[in-house]
Amino acid sequence: MTNTLSCEIVEDLLPLYHDEVCSIATREAVASHLATCSHCAAALDKLRESSRLPFEVMEKNRREGEGLSSFKKYWHRTRVHSFVKGLLIATAVCGLAVLGYAGLFRWNIIEVPSSVIRISEISRLSNGKIAYRVNITDGYIVNQINGRLDDDGNYYYTPVRPVIKSSKFAELGLGNGYHFFDLEMLNANRTDPSIPIKAIYYGPKDGNPVLIWQQGMELPPAAAAVEAQFHFAD
Repeated sequence: MTNTLSCEIVEDLLPLYHDEVCSIATREAVASHLATCSHCAAALDKLRESSRLPFEVMEKNRREGEGLSSFKKYWHRTRVHSFVKGLLIATAVCGLAVLGYAGLFRWNIIEVPSSVIRISEISRLSNGKIAYRVNITDGYIVNQINGRLDDDGNYYYTPVRPVIKSSKFAELGLGNGYHFFDLEMLNANRTDPSIPIKAIYYGPKDGNPVLIWQQGMELPPAAAAVEAQFHFAD
């Protein structure tokens, strides 16, 4: 084998020979060839020279490798952090948008002023309940009416709306039509039943509410058409 190895084969084997990972027989054959071939011996020297890196270069390469690894970890952490942060921001924005929409268009928090409230046809039904007709004249819908009883025995029915008013189906809302109240039931629901309800108002307490009924007021009996509106009230 030592007499038949060509330079081409030896050059292919030089890396293994240099790293001492070839078999003993191969190593002896390559060494025998190198002893007589200056070309292959020069190739081995070149291989040895290229593999000898100064300590400073090796240390620099190591630091650069560690730096690259750290940068990859940092980049990964940054991407995860940015994703989570973006997700939280997007969730917060969507939540605020929903709350903003609900606050402007759904939450009934604005009191309807007494200046646009008209109360008429106040009468007493055959079952003792008091009926009346409401008309909100500004043309905007009312879908909620709050009841409030103060410490003086005055009860207030207050229509409320969202910040953004709507005129759609205004004639079908609570701001237009007949209503009634049961004075006996209202008195039974008082926190202090020792003080009876003295008056019923429609509108905000601090905004000149319209008086519907007060103690001692005589009310006419309800007309048949009004009675028909409340046949379920018994």
